[in-house]
Amino acid sequence: MRPRSSVAQAPVDNGKKPRRPPKKRARGSDVDGNQQNVEVVKPGARRAKWQPRPGKLAALMNLPLDVLFEIFGHLNPLDILRLSRTTKEFRRVLMHRSSMSVWKNARDNVPNMPDCPPFWTEPHYANLAFDPHCHECGAPGVRNVDWRIGRRICAKCSKTCMVDAYHGESVISGLVPSKYGKRGRLLFYRKDVEEVQKNLYKLTGSDGLEAYREERRAFVKEMETQAKALEAWTASQAKDRSDQLEDARRDRKTAIIERLTEIGWGDEIEHIPYTDDLSHHKLVKQPTRLTDRIWNNIKNDMIKYMEEMKLRRFQRERKALLIARKRTAIGVLRSYKIAHLPFTDVMPEAVDFCSFPEVIEIVGLPTETEVTEASFADVASRMDDLVHSWRTRMHSRLRARVKDHLLSSGKRRARAERVAPDPLYEEYVESLGAIDVKGKKKEVSLPVPDDAEIDQMISLATTVFRCKTCTPTIGLPGDLSDSDYDDFLDILGGRRSRSTPLFYPKVMGHCCLTRSRTLPWDYFATDDPNFRIDLPMSTRTTWNAYLLQVDEEASKAARTVVEACGEDPLITTATKMDELDPRLACLDCMKWSKLEVNEGEVPVFAWRSAVQHRMRDHRPDHRPAKWKKLEGELLEESNRNAREMHKFIHIFDYQAFPDITQSASIIWLCVHCMDLPQERECYELGKMRNHLSTIHGIEEPVENQDYYKDYEAPQGRRPDPKPSDSKVTLQMERPPHVPVPRRGFFGFHENDENDEEDEEDEEDYGDYDEDDFYFGNSFFPLF
Repeated sequence: MRPRSSVAQAPVDNGKKPRRPPKKRARGSDVDGNQQNVEVVKPGARRAKWQPRPGKLAALMNLPLDVLFEIFGHLNPLDILRLSRTTKEFRRVLMHRSSMSVWKNARDNVPNMPDCPPFWTEPHYANLAFDPHCHECGAPGVRNVDWRIGRRICAKCSKTCMVDAYHGESVISGLVPSKYGKRGRLLFYRKDVEEVQKNLYKLTGSDGLEAYREERRAFVKEMETQAKALEAWTASQAKDRSDQLEDARRDRKTAIIERLTEIGWGDEIEHIPYTDDLSHHKLVKQPTRLTDRIWNNIKNDMIKYMEEMKLRRFQRERKALLIARKRTAIGVLRSYKIAHLPFTDVMPEAVDFCSFPEVIEIVGLPTETEVTEASFADVASRMDDLVHSWRTRMHSRLRARVKDHLLSSGKRRARAERVAPDPLYEEYVESLGAIDVKGKKKEVSLPVPDDAEIDQMISLATTVFRCKTCTPTIGLPGDLSDSDYDDFLDILGGRRSRSTPLFYPKVMGHCCLTRSRTLPWDYFATDDPNFRIDLPMSTRTTWNAYLLQVDEEASKAARTVVEACGEDPLITTATKMDELDPRLACLDCMKWSKLEVNEGEVPVFAWRSAVQHRMRDHRPDHRPAKWKKLEGELLEESNRNAREMHKFIHIFDYQAFPDITQSASIIWLCVHCMDLPQERECYELGKMRNHLSTIHGIEEPVENQDYYKDYEAPQGRRPDPKPSDSKVTLQMERPPHVPVPRRGFFGFHENDENDEEDEEDEEDYGDYDEDDFYFGNSFFPLF
C-alpha cells in the first residue's frame, strides 16, 4: 500500500484544456408526481449561435458548373466582378482559368467593348473598366480611367503617386507608360518607375539588359495603341449614357406635363418661356421614371411652381403693355421736337420725358384701360410748360455741380496757401486769452457765390466744362479724375485734354449726359427696348450732370482767347463769342519761310477750336499764349484758303454739298431716327444724305424736315480730328534764335537735301523743344 503524501501534487499543464464537468440535471416531478430529469442551465453558459435562414439562391452553388456558366454568361462584367467578391466559393470558381469563357461572354454583352489587352487578365480588365474605386486608397466615385497607365487614381492620390521628373529619366523615359498632365508635361506612375529602375539595376552588366529594354519598349508601345482604342470606347460609352439619361429626363418631363394638363394647367404650360421651362426644375430633370407614388409626392410642389409661372406671366404682360404705352408717349415727344426744329434750347430725351409725373400717370393706367395718342392730348397741350420746368431742374443740377467745384477748388487753394503755424506762438496767445481755444481748430468757411452769380459765371466764355467719359483719366475710372493724380500726370509731361471744350448753353445737350455705353450682355438685359441704341451699343439714361467737370486749365486757355479778341473775359459769354465768330492765328505754331526772312505760315482757328488747340498741342503752363486776331485782308485770305480746303474735302464725300461754303463738321442728325433705337451718332452732311437715301429712300432731303443740326453744335458730339482748316501767311520779324534762309554763290537759295525731313520733324513735334522738355520740366531735376 502506497503511503499518502502530505503535500498535494500540482496539476500537470500539458497544454490541454480541462474538461468541463457534465451539466447536472435536477430531479423534478410532473403533475402526476412522477420525477423527471430537468436540465439546469448555469447563468454563464453560452447559448447556441443563431443561424440565418437560407435564402432562395442558397442552392445556387449546388447546380452544375455548365448551368452556372450559362447563367453567368447573361450578366455584365461588373456583375460577375461583384459576384466573385460575395463568397469564397464564387471567388474560387470565377477566378479560375477554366472560367475564362464566363468573363468573355459577359464582356460581349457590353456594346463595342474592345477585347482584353494581352498584358491584362479578364478580371483585371473588368475591374479597371467598370469598378469606380481608386486603386490606391479605395475611394469611391472615381469615374475617369487613365488607360495610358492602366489605373484609376483619384485626384488626391495623383499628387503623390504620379511624378513628372525622376532620377534617370533620360535612361528609362521610353520604358515606363506615361500620360499627359497639366501644361503638356508627361506624368509617370511612381511604382512603375521604381520597378523598372530596380530591374535595370539587377540586369546591369548582364546579357539580358538589352532584351529587357526591348521588351519594355514593346510593352509601352502596345499599351499606347490599346489606350487609344479604349479612350475612344470610353468616350462613346459616356455619350451613350448621357443620351440615355437625357431620354429618361425627357420622358419624365412629358409624363409630368400630361399630369398637369389633366388638372387644368395645359394652357399655362404653353406660355412658359424657355428661361423658366419645366426641364430646369429640380423635380422634373431627374432621370427616373414617373410613377403614381412619385407624382403624389411632387404634385403639390409642381402646382405651386405653376402658380408662380402664372404670376410671372401676368408681370410680363404688364411690362409689355407699359413698353407699348411708352412707345406711344415717345411718339408724342418726337412730334413736339420735330415741330420745334431747329432747336434753340436743350430738349428732353425719351427717358426724361417718360419720367414726367403726368406721363407716368397715363402710362400706369390699369391694364383694362386702352391708351392711345389721344390719351396724351392733355400732356401735348402742356408740353411747353413741362419742358420749361424740366430745363429749370436740369439747370439747377448744373448750378449745384459748379457750386461743388467752387467749394472743392477753394479748399484746395486754401490748403496749398496755408502756412504751418508756430506752436510756441499759439501757446503764448492762448495764455493771454486772445483767441478761443475751442474754436481754433475750426475751418474757416469759404464764401460761396449765390445762384445768380453762379448763373452769370456759367454763361461766360471763360467757363469751360469737360466730360469724364470723353476725357477719362489714365487708369482711373469714374470720379477719381478729381484727385491729385491729375497733378502727377501734369508733372510727368503735360497731360493733354482729348475732349472738345464744352461751353454753356450747348453743354446742356452733350450726348454723354443722356447715354451710357454698355457691354453686349448689359445691352440685351435692358428692361425697356425703347431706351436702347443699336449702334454703338448704348442705353439712354436720364439727364445727369455728374459727368461734367469745370476744366480750369481750359478756362485759362479760353481767357487768353477772349482777351486776344479784345473782349472782357468777365462779361463776355460764349453766345456772344459765337456771334462775333472771330478767327485767330496761333503764333506759337509759326512755320518760318525758307525763302523770305520775315515771313511765315500760321494755322487759323475759330475761337472754340483755338481753345481746343491750346489744350491739345501746347502745355498751358509752358509759355504764355500768343494769338493774333485776323482782320481785313488776312481774314479774307483765311476764308479763301478755307473754301479751297473744303473743295478738296468734298471730293471724297458720297454727295457734293449744294453750298460749297457749308462746313463739313460732324453735326448732322436724322429726323426720322430721332429718339428711336436705330438713331445713330452725328454724320457729316454728305454721309447724312447717303443715310437718308439708303435707309429711308429720300433722294432730296430737306433740312429741319429730314435732317437737322445737333443742338450741341458747333461743339459737335465727336471732336474734329483737325480743328484748323485754314492757314495764312504773316509778315513778322524773325526771332534771333531762328536761322535765316541760306543763299548760294549766285544768290539762289540752297536746296538742302534734308529740308523735307526737317519740315516733317517740325510738323510732328510742333513747338516741341528738347531743351524745354528736360530743363523746363520739374520731373527731371538738375544736377
